[in-house]
Amino acid sequence: MRYEERLAVPRLWHVWAALCAGVFGSYFTVYTDSAGIRAAVYAGMFAGMEVALWVLGRARLTVTEETVTAAGRVLPRDGVHEVAVCSDIRTALAPGVYAVTRPWIRTGAWIRTVSDVWVVSCRRPDELVAAMDVSGRALTSADNG
Repeated sequence: MRYEERLAVPRLWHVWAALCAGVFGSYFTVYTDSAGIRAAVYAGMFAGMEVALWVLGRARLTVTEETVTAAGRVLPRDGVHEVAVCSDIRTALAPGVYAVTRPWIRTGAWIRTVSDVWVVSCRRPDELVAAMDVSGRALTSADNG
């Protein structure tokens, strides 16, 4: 089974970027009378914020037949021993745990490999566990790493 997800930022953040571009752009355009300069400043501010949101949300989580890829980090599927669903990834974070998390995605999966433990953010953790085809169970607060 294959699983793929882009860990994008919420869509509402793009509306906030437009509002912030208007507010912050007004500081730079207050002393000019040129409509062209004002439009260029507002467009530049909005474009800069959109690029920042794109960079924040470009991480991908992919499960294929051979590998598990999270934000460019690759784990071999045959090295995964256990996978568990995390309803809140903050409970699974502990010292020594590799984390590929996004603060706007609270759910995720806890993955134990041959030598490491990983916590990965995802919006559909049940589908991720099913795609991994490894024993899955609900993670409790007693299982910190």
